[in-house]
Amino acid sequence: MEKAERRYDIDWLRVLAVLAVFFFHSSRFFTNPPWHIRNAEFSEVAEILAMFVSQWGMPLIFVISGASIFFALHPGKARDFLTSKVLRLLVPLLFGIVILAPLQRYMERLAYQQFEGSFWQFLPRAFDRYNFDIWGIHLYYLAALFIYSIVFLPLFVYLKGNRGQQTLTRMGGFLARPGMIFILVIPLALALITFDPEGFLGDRSHGGWSLWIYPFFLIYGFLVFSDLRIQQTIIRQRWFTLALGLVLTTILAVMAASTDVGNLGYGTPRFILLMALDGLFAWTMILVILGFGMRHLNFTNRFLPYANEAVLPFYILHQPVILAIGFFIIPLALPIPVKYLIIAPTALIVTVGIYELIIRRVNFLRPLFGLKPVKKVAPDKALPPQPAD
Repeated sequence: MEKAERRYDIDWLRVLAVLAVFFFHSSRFFTNPPWHIRNAEFSEVAEILAMFVSQWGMPLIFVISGASIFFALHPGKARDFLTSKVLRLLVPLLFGIVILAPLQRYMERLAYQQFEGSFWQFLPRAFDRYNFDIWGIHLYYLAALFIYSIVFLPLFVYLKGNRGQQTLTRMGGFLARPGMIFILVIPLALALITFDPEGFLGDRSHGGWSLWIYPFFLIYGFLVFSDLRIQQTIIRQRWFTLALGLVLTTILAVMAASTDVGNLGYGTPRFILLMALDGLFAWTMILVILGFGMRHLNFTNRFLPYANEAVLPFYILHQPVILAIGFFIIPLALPIPVKYLIIAPTALIVTVGIYELIIRRVNFLRPLFGLKPVKKVAPDKALPPQPAD
């Protein structure tokens, strides 16, 4: 069986999306609602940028995850696929819940003056009802993707089979028509309109979106990357989609400035309009990023394989590192831009440094961060000396 050509554009988009989330989290000290650690003053610029990135950041990561599922799942190999998800997602999630989440919760309790004492004094409380987070705080992505991979596996297995391929071919032909890719906004918008933000289904506290909305993006990623015709259409329409994205950005900015977004009133016409525009804007921005990414990023260099392997450990580590650095920088009497310019670059260097110097090189730690252990190769026997010319 011929090995499929690697899609470097997906690798680049994965790396860039996680970097966007990193810089988004670095700004959360200065935004409202308050984060695990908050600055005394908020920044309107930081809030606007955070709101903009949150509209498409995590949805894009789930779209990329859907694409990865399409390429990773092979007919008759569902068991291998599930095994890989356990090793790559569930093991790091459990590690994060047990080790990384208590550290973050400890810093949060100290920052809000809800606890006094050492981490070891706090540790017995880390798993009580008040402090424990079953999602591992920022690792909800790993938990959600693992659950979605199991729940939707029958659908994905079907679509990778002969009959499913026929279904994908018909859908691809339809969605490849000009403008038809926006049909996918309809179920997304209907879900956003239906789910009450104050209720269980509509709670948008995970990356700015409900955990019940992310499956749409996951399935859409699988669908888009199942058919080259869809991808070619997205590339051709990228400039139109960019223009639409700019228009929607302006409309949403005006609405946000003139509306109490936190008090829209579930089911009101304004709520319905804003939720529909939210869905349209998120999908539009994803199409913009996919269109330009597929057009310009399908290449590799020496950096990409390294970054692609590092992206999951980086994601797992980045928020605890950001919080640890912010814990000491935020109380200082410095302007917000100065604090950000200290926290973000320092956290980036520290996170990459921990990965490079420890995680990447210590074999028993690699599986805890979703990496395969490196197999040790026995050195070749010494060759006999060769005669001189």
